[in-house]
Amino acid sequence: MYSPVYVLKLPIPSGLVDTRYDTNTNTLSIHNLYLNHNYRLFWGFMRQCFHACYAPSFKKVKFKGKGYYIYKNKRNTITPQFGYAHRLYLYSYFVSVKFLSKTSIIIFGFSKTDLVSISLGIKSMRPINIFTGRGVRFSRQIIYKKVGKVSSYR
Repeated sequence: MYSPVYVLKLPIPSGLVDTRYDTNTNTLSIHNLYLNHNYRLFWGFMRQCFHACYAPSFKKVKFKGKGYYIYKNKRNTITPQFGYAHRLYLYSYFVSVKFLSKTSIIIFGFSKTDLVSISLGIKSMRPINIFTGRGVRFSRQIIYKKVGKVSSYR
């Protein structure tokens, strides 16, 4: 398929394939008469490719702690300051970051794998302390705090 704006190449499995292009509705219908074991896998990957073009994914990240903040530069390089002496950089080429407030950010992009890897990278830089509840968490994540030591031997 070709147009002056874009070029789209579709690999079609071998076998008896019936393709029709309707000029009134501009739709291409592909009907495969040959079924093998990998056709569902193939069409599943094709469906993922088409969904990636118009369905972005979102992940909301919140953090809690004294002096914790995150900033980014023009090239979407995320630099969290979570109480370390040195800077930790997280490069996000295919994911965008938007600051909702001082302690919460939203990460969004078309590739879900890149989105999950960046958000897990931010979360792994400062995991939640079970005693104080400080650290980075995802939105709507349940945090259980551990009870501190109680001095009962007075």
